[in-house]
Amino acid sequence: MKHLKLLVPLVFMFLPLLNIHGQKDTKKISIFRDSLDNAYDISNWLINKKGVLLMPTVITEPAVDYGIAVAALFFHSSYTEKKGPPSISGVMGGATLNGTWAAGLFHAGFWKNDRIRYMGAVAKTDANIAFYGSGNAGLLDIEEVNLNMDAWILAQQLKFRLGLTNFFVGGRYLLLKTYNTFEIPLNIPEFNGDEQSSTLSEATLKFELDSRNNVFTPTNGVFFGLAGTYSDTWIGGEDLYGRLGVTLIGYLPAGSKFFAGIRYESNYTFGNVPFYARPIVVLRGAPMMKYQNNNTTLLETEVTYNVYKRWFISGFTGIGNAFENFQNFSEGKSVTTIGSGFRYLVARKLGTSMGMDFGFSQDDFAFYIVFGTAWLR
Repeated sequence: MKHLKLLVPLVFMFLPLLNIHGQKDTKKISIFRDSLDNAYDISNWLINKKGVLLMPTVITEPAVDYGIAVAALFFHSSYTEKKGPPSISGVMGGATLNGTWAAGLFHAGFWKNDRIRYMGAVAKTDANIAFYGSGNAGLLDIEEVNLNMDAWILAQQLKFRLGLTNFFVGGRYLLLKTYNTFEIPLNIPEFNGDEQSSTLSEATLKFELDSRNNVFTPTNGVFFGLAGTYSDTWIGGEDLYGRLGVTLIGYLPAGSKFFAGIRYESNYTFGNVPFYARPIVVLRGAPMMKYQNNNTTLLETEVTYNVYKRWFISGFTGIGNAFENFQNFSEGKSVTTIGSGFRYLVARKLGTSMGMDFGFSQDDFAFYIVFGTAWLR
């Protein structure tokens, strides 16, 4: 079974060869070869792609166990026709070994020569995840409790470019209607019992600077994001609360073969935030839902080296903390991670790579299939 899981990403990298559009065999071979080095490359296929694309992948998140997901993507135009990112609509579905499943529809629009960016989705999920508690002490007498979340999700986001600059302003709306069931009754300050239904209704203002040289696999530039979230009963939520999020990601080439990256993120909450909606520390190798509290902060660094032609290896390490307030920062739940990975330059003309990351923490080990960077924004 372990060998099968490792073979899946290798098979996935060659799935474009199964393109079902009517073409002669010679075209099938040439379209996946780069004219410069004759290496396997899907640039021409992606640039000229228009119509429906089936894209399967494997789920490797420890919080929900291993699984499989499939997306059917419709490209409204090709890169060649639009001279920029094409708008994409899609339908997706997936399931994991622990009984988690999800299905949904989504659309990503790039309009007016990338001056307007839209993203919208609606999804239904029934997720089984480990709940560790959202305070400094967690659940105190037990390590974790299984939490089933039966939820509907609606998300809408719209951003506008400021003139010809790299600055964007916009907003996002999130509606989450969920019915939560715990494996055993809980008796913690935030909640008592084993069942709960609730509704999240959040409005977020966003300000971003994006000077990266590539969205999927950047090697130079900066991404800065500032987001302020508000929720109240008059917009359909259950209480008055807010969140402030700061993200800073930077990339710097160190010569022709070395590339360094750094990522900083912090999230702070105000008011009566539902315990399951509090921020979490997201680092490769750390269980997704374990490090959760009123506030979180993390720092992660990564170094990438071009070992041979299209092949790259990387090493990364990170540290994160979930804490109740600044006075109790040292009492928060902290985690340290370390790992390595590899990438193959699968689309040279688009500067995009694909590969895997292997992350370790004091709690767990996980591997991830990554298209581009692990820090997608």
